[in-house]
Amino acid sequence: MSTRDWDTVREFALGLPAAAEDYPWGESVVKIEKRSVDPPAWRRGLVHGPMFLWLGRRDVEAHSISVKLTRSHDHAVRVAHAVPTTTSGLGQWGWLTVRLSTADVDTVCDWVEESYRNVAPRKLIAVLDAHARSHAMTSGPRRRGGQRT
Repeated sequence: MSTRDWDTVREFALGLPAAAEDYPWGESVVKIEKRSVDPPAWRRGLVHGPMFLWLGRRDVEAHSISVKLTRSHDHAVRVAHAVPTTTSGLGQWGWLTVRLSTADVDTVCDWVEESYRNVAPRKLIAVLDAHARSHAMTSGPRRRGGQRT
């Protein structure tokens, strides 16, 4: 998967409700921003909320991501040879690392959305579902990056 596809996955993730990019370990992750008030000065610039996507670094030759999967966990292992994430012990909580070269971008975006749903509060899932329903009525099936055909 090319850098362009990495960008597509990133763009898709950041298009989900309340998604925000953060760099807690010097690598790109996408979290759900849960803060509704101004943080103290020492927390400004940091995203407060659960992570649903570990994108890693854009400037690497072989891109990998980590997502928290439940429903698609076995499928990702079987089809994309995903492995439990070793970073920060996340693998024990259902996180898988997927080499982007082993799966098509539409499937990866589906896994990103599943990971989002696994950590998002119900109110944001309702927003996502309402958005999907409104787009389904006006467009065809979804393709790469959540775009409609």
